[in-house]
Amino acid sequence: MSSGTVRGTDARAFVKCFNGICQWNNGWDRWNDMINLFAIELANTVDLNHKDQRNETYKRIAAKYKPEEFRQFGELFTILVESLERNPFQDFLGQMYMELDMGSKSRGQCFTPFGVCQAMASMAMPEEMVRKQLDERGWISINDCACGAGATLIAAAERLMQMGVNYQQHALFVAQDLDSTVAMMCYVQLSLIGCPGRVRIGDTLMNPDIGDILLGDGSANTWYMPMFYSYPWQGRVIARWMDRLIGV
Repeated sequence: MSSGTVRGTDARAFVKCFNGICQWNNGWDRWNDMINLFAIELANTVDLNHKDQRNETYKRIAAKYKPEEFRQFGELFTILVESLERNPFQDFLGQMYMELDMGSKSRGQCFTPFGVCQAMASMAMPEEMVRKQLDERGWISINDCACGAGATLIAAAERLMQMGVNYQQHALFVAQDLDSTVAMMCYVQLSLIGCPGRVRIGDTLMNPDIGDILLGDGSANTWYMPMFYSYPWQGRVIARWMDRLIGV
């Protein structure tokens, strides 16, 4: 079965399941609740500093739905995970966002087609430049300050894999978006394909992420992907803190 066919099958199953949840609740509210649930489930596996606060949000969302309705969010998550397992390098949530006509209801967003993101990644990441940075530091950072659902960063991860570079060990993905829902879409997708790094919710123009590229600010608005808590990234974090302590 081709990847295109798999995506089409998964997309149809996702739309059908999503539309079957709680018809009295409008589609945008359902989508926003769904993305928050997905993000909290992923973040709570690693980020204990904000777990209690995020659990309160989780409970408020769960209380809005009947048990049989709430279970369908789990089915949606399963469809998403299985689709990304078959084809990690796709903007599944962005595609569903536009398919379900959510873009027109949230600041008129229209996500960049994934094929365009792939072309951008190829042009912006020449192999010679990537190899040079890896030789100098052992890892590179990739930043998208208006990340949307993360298609550009997903394409960048694919570009690294095409070069034979393990992005899970050698690339830090840093993202930011003013819209909390699409930022969480980015967080969910990058987390599920194993990207290390963070997604920050905030206005890039008024409040850019200009802190330490490796550490971030640690605030509740900054969501760290589970892979960031793995080796070798936590070793790099410890080394960075040691450098700060001794004034390097």
